[in-house]
Amino acid sequence: MFKGHRIIVIGDAHDSPHIKQDRFKWIGKYIKSVKPDYIIQIGDWASFDSLSFFQKNSTQAGKLKDAYMMDIESLRSSIDLLDKHIDNDLIPRHVTFGNHEERVYRFEENIPEIAGMMKKELHDSFDNRKWKRSQYGAFKNIGGVLFTHCPLNIMGKEYGGKNCEVQVANDATNDIVFGHTHKFRDWKAPKIGDKNYVRIVNVGCALPHDHVEDYAKMNLTGWSWGIVELGIWDNHIQEVNNISLETLEREYGKKKS
Repeated sequence: MFKGHRIIVIGDAHDSPHIKQDRFKWIGKYIKSVKPDYIIQIGDWASFDSLSFFQKNSTQAGKLKDAYMMDIESLRSSIDLLDKHIDNDLIPRHVTFGNHEERVYRFEENIPEIAGMMKKELHDSFDNRKWKRSQYGAFKNIGGVLFTHCPLNIMGKEYGGKNCEVQVANDATNDIVFGHTHKFRDWKAPKIGDKNYVRIVNVGCALPHDHVEDYAKMNLTGWSWGIVELGIWDNHIQEVNNISLETLEREYGKKKS
């Protein structure tokens, strides 16, 4: 019998009405085959480009944005597709909201007349589907390991940059699993004291393989596309297995649904 907890972590998926959803089927089939103790989606499940502050409504791109409910319906479709192929309602599943889910909260802040209406659509998408959720920036603790979309620093900003895992490890008192940067990294930092190290795992993203969002196409990316399987015991991450979207597609993409 496996010691501790086996957890599947799904990184930033950035679901959109304009991106095929096949990957949710492949991920679900993989989860069904390995039967983990928990499923965590690390946030930014959907992009919510309808609420993007970077595309002003007065611009041509802004005028072409989808309606919010199109994003919601696409999100719900992707959750249903994943759950259908997991085919096991008994596995606990949890989403740690990311900065893209946070767009819903920020948008409502600017329009008091609709306070609560847009958040309800977001919350219902998970609450009606047996997914638990935690707010952006909050930690979900499983076996002494903390899960969040991205740790926030002393100024309330996301850790970022080329070596953000090192920065997180310098400040952390527990092992931490997060996403946000779309780059897979497994970093172990020695510490002084009884808890003599922390391990930081960035799970990359769960977008289609080689898909780079438009905003990053001219950037230094180094993105990683896949999911991560963790073994946790003794309050630490003991095992890390990064499964690429390419592998999942080869294994499950051409089989009968």
